[in-house]
Formats: sequence, C-alpha cells, structure tokens
Amino acid sequence: MKKILLVGVGDVGSHLLEFVSRDGSNFEWIVGDINEKRAYWVCNNAEIGAVHHGMDPKFYPMKIDLFDIDTTAELIHKEKPTAVINCSVLHTWHLIRKLPDKVYAKISSAGLGAWLPCQLTLGMNLAQAIKNSGVSPFYINTSLSCLTNPVLGKIGLAPTIGIGNVDLIAPAILTYVNRKTGVPKSNIEIYLVCHHQHWVYPREAGYKPGAPYFLKIMIENEDVTQQFNADEVMYDSVKLYPPGIGFTTVSASSTLKNLKAMVNDEGLRTHSPGPNGLPGGYPVKLNAEGAEVVLPSEITLEEAVRMNEESGQLDGIKEIKDDGTVVFADYSYEIMKEIMGFDCKSFKPSESKECAFEQMKCFKKMADKYLLG
Repeated sequence: MKKILLVGVGDVGSHLLEFVSRDGSNFEWIVGDINEKRAYWVCNNAEIGAVHHGMDPKFYPMKIDLFDIDTTAELIHKEKPTAVINCSVLHTWHLIRKLPDKVYAKISSAGLGAWLPCQLTLGMNLAQAIKNSGVSPFYINTSLSCLTNPVLGKIGLAPTIGIGNVDLIAPAILTYVNRKTGVPKSNIEIYLVCHHQHWVYPREAGYKPGAPYFLKIMIENEDVTQQFNADEVMYDSVKLYPPGIGFTTVSASSTLKNLKAMVNDEGLRTHSPGPNGLPGGYPVKLNAEGAEVVLPSEITLEEAVRMNEESGQLDGIKEIKDDGTVVFADYSYEIMKEIMGFDCKSFKPSESKECAFEQMKCFKKMADKYLLG
C-alpha cells in the first residue's frame, strides 16, 4: 500500500480526506497538522463517513511542525511516502474577507501576491525537509502555486506540481462550453495558459483586467476558439462558481486528481499551476515521471512563461529574481504600507518567515482596530 503524507487539514486538506475516504484509491495516509487534535478529528470524520460507502481508509493523524525541518525530514525518511502534499499556510485570504468592505477592497487590490511570505514559508520548509530526507516523492504544493512554486524552483526546491488556479478555471470553461453548445464535456478539449490573477479578477475587489492568457477550444478535434469571445469565456466561466470558499472542494478535487495521475502513472492530460517550478498555469501531462508541460503549436513555452510572469505583476509581484528574491509591485507595496503599516519592498526566501510574522502582526493590529474597536 503506497503512503501519502498530507500536511495541513484546513479547508482543502479536510475536503481531500473526505474524498479519498470514499474513492477506493487504497493509499495509506499520514496526516499531519500543527494541531494534532484537529488532524485526529478530521481523520475521524472522513473515516466514519466512509462507512456509508463500504470503505475503510487508512489514516494516521499526528502532529507535524513545519518549523522543525529536521524532525519533518526524519519522518519523511522513515515513512518514505510516494507523494507529499502541502495544504498548510500561515495566513488565509478568508481572514481578510472578514474586514469591513472598504478596507477589504483596498487590501484586495494589492493582490494575493502581497501576502507571499505567508503563502511561501511553510511550503518552503516542507520542500527543504523533503530534500534533506534523501527521499524523492512527488511534491504537490497547494499554497498559491502560481507564485510560490517559481520561488521554490529558483532555489532548487521546485514542487512537482501545484493545484487549483488554472485547474479551477479549466473545468469551469468545459462546463461553460458544454452549456453553450450542448456538446458533451468528453468531446470538448481546451488548452489554457493562465495565472491565479485570472481566477481572482472576476471574484475579488480591486483586481485589474488585462492579464495575458492563451485559450484554445476544440470540439470533436476541431478548433472552434474563434466561435467564442475568449474574454467572456474566461470571465463568465469563473463566475459560475458561488461566492465565498465553496470552490475549495474543487481545489481538493484538483489535488486528488493530480495525485492519482502521478502515483498511478495515468499519463493524464490536464491543467495545473507551477509544474516543476514554472510561474502560472499550463496544460500538463501527469504520469510516473511527474509533470510535463504540453502546449499546442500556437504557443511556445517561452511565450507561455512570459504571459504568466506578466500576469503575476497584476497579482502583486513585480519580479522573482534568479536567487528567489521576491520584489513586490510598487502599487502592492504602497497599499500594504498605507493600510497595514507593512513596509517591505522585497524579501529573500531566507527572510520569508520573518516577513510572514511581521505581516501577521500588522494584520492583527489592523483587524483588532476594525473588528474589535
């Protein structure tokens, strides 16, 4: 029985366990969280629910502290998981949504990239633990893969693949085209290059239009892209999702799909962000070798990467340098400084933890003012 290590049982992690408990994939799951009791309860809920489906999943909850890289590396070395999944993050976007509308809208306009230290730190620590363990599992990073994976790639810690983002939009486009044409989804194929920015622009306040993307729509092997207004397809497909965090079930589905495609050597053609440390999202093929970008003839990999780097500039990140240094976009820096007092124009990966803790300190001070004052 193949072992999977999951770290983090928040929204995506807990949904993932509910799904795997019922799908008969026959993996052994080591489930870690900084809060061992939370891991225990989430595993219990999934295992009990599986009884209704005649399933008996194997879950082993435990405490995992990703700030203790050495102990995490020892665990990975001992258990030798086939795949490691990071579902942990220091600060979630959902907390920002609780602020008064005007304050939320202002912070949102800085882009989620403005919070990259909080998104990066734990996933980077886990990547370092994997490297130190001497084991070579697939590494699926669920935390803002469009921007965290390229940072990790620059410092030799590239995850195999990310989840969500382009893989939230792609199935929505299939659904949109199906409803417009009546053609079964199985007869529709798309190639999509896009960024997290394209996911949040229709959903969150303050995001600007104009981020570049590539979309090719095929019906029964015929290119029908010109029959659609591509901008409308991109926008309206995302708007099919309900407001709020209901989409996290689809993120969990993306995670499970990617996991099974690699572990079971399915050779699946799908979409996902951050393959092997690239920025943004791409069409990919997933098998036992990992992730391979598969683009149609109309676009090169260099063009696709450039598109996603430009899109990242509209998501708060001006540049990720060759040494992994993250440079915030000027507008993002100014907003975070004005609203929260977070004064940071750039940070090195080694400074990510310090920056993340400073961000959380600034946010708490501001949130207390608006939510408690």
